[in-house]
Amino acid sequence: MNFRIAIASVAFVEILLAPGARAADSADATFIAQGNQQWAAGRIDDAKKSFEQALAADPRSIDAHMKLAGLLLVNHNYAEAIQAYQRTIGLDANNAKAWMGLGLACLHSGQRELSRAAFGEAVRIDPRRKTQLAGLIEETAE
Repeated sequence: MNFRIAIASVAFVEILLAPGARAADSADATFIAQGNQQWAAGRIDDAKKSFEQALAADPRSIDAHMKLAGLLLVNHNYAEAIQAYQRTIGLDANNAKAWMGLGLACLHSGQRELSRAAFGEAVRIDPRRKTQLAGLIEETAE
């Protein structure tokens, strides 16, 4: 992987994992909070299980889908991250962060055309992302 992709990946993971809308006080929110703590403590397998429990409690929880997808992405499990982002997009096709995550996972797995398309969709949904994604979009054209 080249250095530009690595640096951009770190920056985008921070954007993707930034808190979204506050989760309701429910079982899925409890599991998400638990997963966040486990992730911060480096207990990746436990965090993954907690995010999966959040999804079992509420299969439509965008926050839980995004947390699981982000965890998979930062741990280089790109195939599963792609599937997780696709499930998120299936629930919310206008989620620019999910499209960005999908683009990043596709880029890391060598799927440049799919990556470029996903980044393009993120920019279409949220034009402010164009500047953030410019380097990665350029990278997909090489």
